[in-house]
Formats: sequence, C-alpha cells, structure tokens
Amino acid sequence: MSETLSVADLLTGVETALLSTYPGPVWVRGEISGLRRTNRGAAFLKLVDSDNQDQSVEVGVRGRILAEIDTALNAAGVGSLRSGIEVRLEVMVTLRRGTSLVQLSLMRVDPEFIAGKLAVDREEVLRRLQADRLLEVNGSLPIPLVPLRVGLVTSRGSAAHADFLNHLKAPGYRFQILTAEAMMQGETSPEQVIRGLDRLAREPVDMVALVRGGGSKLDLSTFDDEGVARRIAAMPQPVITGIGSETDRSIADEVAAVAEKTPTAAAGWLVTKVSDFAGRIDRAEESIRDESSKAIARANSGLNHLVAQIAGSREALRRQEDGLSHLRDSIVDSARRGVQNQRSVIDSYSELISTMGLERTLRRGFTVVTRPDGSAVREAASLSRGDRVSVRFADGRVSMEVEGRDE
Repeated sequence: MSETLSVADLLTGVETALLSTYPGPVWVRGEISGLRRTNRGAAFLKLVDSDNQDQSVEVGVRGRILAEIDTALNAAGVGSLRSGIEVRLEVMVTLRRGTSLVQLSLMRVDPEFIAGKLAVDREEVLRRLQADRLLEVNGSLPIPLVPLRVGLVTSRGSAAHADFLNHLKAPGYRFQILTAEAMMQGETSPEQVIRGLDRLAREPVDMVALVRGGGSKLDLSTFDDEGVARRIAAMPQPVITGIGSETDRSIADEVAAVAEKTPTAAAGWLVTKVSDFAGRIDRAEESIRDESSKAIARANSGLNHLVAQIAGSREALRRQEDGLSHLRDSIVDSARRGVQNQRSVIDSYSELISTMGLERTLRRGFTVVTRPDGSAVREAASLSRGDRVSVRFADGRVSMEVEGRDE
C-alpha cells in the first residue's frame, strides 16, 4: 500500500520540488494583465503567456523592490509598469500554501526588453500601415487657409490642455475650440482617443488637434496604437499632433497631416497659419490702398489736365464768341447798308416807273389798243378787216371796227 501524505506534506514536497527546479531567480517573459497597486506600496499582477492567453501566473512585489523597479524603469525612459505590455521579469518561484498556487515574487524588470518590444511592435504597426497606404492619407487632405474652428482631443484640465488653449488665446484671434475628452494614458486610453476622434469627425471643424504633455515610452504608448493610427488616417479633417516627446516620433505623428513636438508647438502652428493669412490680408489691403492712391493720383492728374484743356477751350470759345460777335455786327452793318442801297435803287426804279407809267403816257397823247380778250395790239399788221378793237385814251375808251389798213 502506497504512503498516504497529509496536505501539509504534499505542499512541502511540491515546494521542495519547485525549489529544486528553480533554486534561484529566473527570467520569465509574458504580458502584464490586471495590474493593481496598493496604498502600502505593493503591486500585484498576472503574467500571461504571450502565445497562449489561457496560461498565466500570479506575480507580487512589495516595498523597496517595487520602488527600485519604478526608479530603474523611469531612468530608462520606459515608465511605470502597466497592463497590456510585454515584459521580461526576474522572479523567485514560490508556492503560496494558503491557495496551493504557484506565485512569482518579482525581483527586477528588464527595461531594455520593454523598450525593444515597444520598438518592434511600433515597426510592425508602421509596416502594416504602409502596406495599407495609410501613412499619407491624412496628410493629403487640403489644409484650410484659416483654421479657426479646431477640434481638440486631450485630457481636460491637464497641463497640455491649458498650454494649448493659452497659446491660442494670446494673439487675440477668434479660435473656436471643441474639446473631446479622452484619457491620454492607461489601458483604456486608445479606446477613448478613438472615441474622441469619432465624435470630432462628425463636427464642422477645420482641423483636429491631438495633444498631450511629455512622458515615458509607456505613458505615450497610446500614440503608437494601431487603432488610433488608423482612425487618424480615416479622419475627414487634417489632424495636427502635439505629443510631448522631444526625441521620438509616435505613429500618430507619422499618420497625422502635421506633427509638432509639444501642445504649445501645435497651437503655435495654428496661430502662425492664421497669422500668415492675416498678414496676407494686411499686405493685400496695403497693396490695394497703394494702388488706389496711385489710381487716384493718376485720375487727379488726368482731371487737372482735362481742366486745363477745358480752360483753354473756354478761352478759345470766348475768342470765337468775340469773333462771331464781331462778324455778326459786321454782317448786320453790311446787311443794313445793302438794304439801304437796295431801297435807294428801288426808290429810283419806282420813281422811273411812276414817270413812265401808263396814265402819264396816256395824258401825253398816247393811246392803248387792245382786242376784246384784253391783249394789246402792238402791230397794225396783226389786225384784219372787221376786227373789233378797244382804244383807250386818257379820258376813256372807244370801241372801233377795222375797215382797212393804210399802207
């Protein structure tokens, strides 16, 4: 009959086997899940197998060791541990007797592994985006001449939020800001950023700004998220990023139409864009004013020349008027003299006519012979025997009949 072990003996045997197999610290890699920190300076998490999500092990760390890990990660620029990242941990393998579960006691974290894994993941995302031709899509959208209506995705009340708004207000331009709230780091950050972009995509804004302040690689990992990058590429408006990383460009920077280093720089870009347009308006106004002044000066010069011509014409007209007046007077005088001369001639003719008139001629003894029709008989040869004629004397008429004609 085989030996019957007590539960305590069994657990001791398992623990002994674990210590025999893993007598000292070992390195293990996996993805962090369900990370939580306590008020007493401890942290607990699950380390999930990267290739088999059903396989996981509990990990715990306390006190000084956790503080040293945080310090090392921050010094390496990686940032504090969080769920969803793949890590390489140095651990002690132990058995928790109360639950009979294997547990790992965290000793150290490999910052270079995290940084390298983030870089590898980043390059893989960039490769997929490039294959789908999404890196240039947002940048191909036309940039508005005056982007005064700006959609903003950021964390309300953050320093980045304040810096961005304050820099826009300083020049006095009338920017209209529509803010979509989103957490800028943490497990739910990518989802919230995508939701904020979705909202602004339906709004009548000229551009969309995505901003946050500086931070570690893990703090800024939201902006290397593939889902965030794809949403930026699909935006109907140009996107400008102001993510506080002075050294590294995020994938969001690569996909956005405009990428600036900080929230203040992003706001400055918008201000410069509006200022450039305002400057063009000012220069156009100045040019219009100059051209108008020149045109007015040319018009005034032309008017002055025209006035001078009119004045000369007026003087010429005055001289012509004087000449016409003189000519009129001359014509009137000439006409008057001509009329007087003609009147004298007429008077002479009248006197002559009156002297040579019929009545005076008859009184001098002459007669006028006429036919019955009143026509004058000028020649004796025109009369025949039997013709009746009327002979007019100064004192009357006598009717006669022609008896014959004396040779």
